[in-house]
Amino acid sequence: MKIILSDITKIYEGRDVIKDFSYTFDNKSPTVIKGPSGIGKTTLIRIIEGLIKPDSGSVAFEGFPRGGMRFSPVFQDTRLIGGIDAVKNIRLAAPAISEDQIIRELSSLIPEDDIHKKARDLSGGTARRVEIVRAILSPSDIVIMDEPFTGLDNDNINKVCDYIRSSVSDRIFIASSHLNVLESFCTAVELP
Repeated sequence: MKIILSDITKIYEGRDVIKDFSYTFDNKSPTVIKGPSGIGKTTLIRIIEGLIKPDSGSVAFEGFPRGGMRFSPVFQDTRLIGGIDAVKNIRLAAPAISEDQIIRELSSLIPEDDIHKKARDLSGGTARRVEIVRAILSPSDIVIMDEPFTGLDNDNINKVCDYIRSSVSDRIFIASSHLNVLESFCTAVELP
């Protein structure tokens, strides 16, 4: 499976946010898009997801099953349903996964006391880890995470990094980050 970006350019308010960027992502090489804030990492991820269109260039998907590709994203801002707990938030995206397995996965990243709290009562860092578990457990061909370590301390960053490394399997994995922690198992790509 491959995602082929060819000469992607995106312009906002007369400024090139991304200019003639080409790269091929595949399921053999997890990738982290690097660079400081404001360089266009989120814009590039949104283009890959099809949420925005480039001003020029193309995005091609090769080798995916008929019917198209399935994404499991972690967005830059929290996207949990506040009135239900972490388990139910994950079950909505991954209905085939048993509640026991969801609880086991969550227990590896969040305190057990938080598993059945309503999402609106979770700290930002805990909510972020729930979103990461949801993305990993969701049936998908592409796992894409925009700044997955937002709100996490160093200990939790390392736990999440290990969790992602051991769980992403043979899917395409793309993350954006200004931190240097994913390079232990990801190819780093700098936006120009």
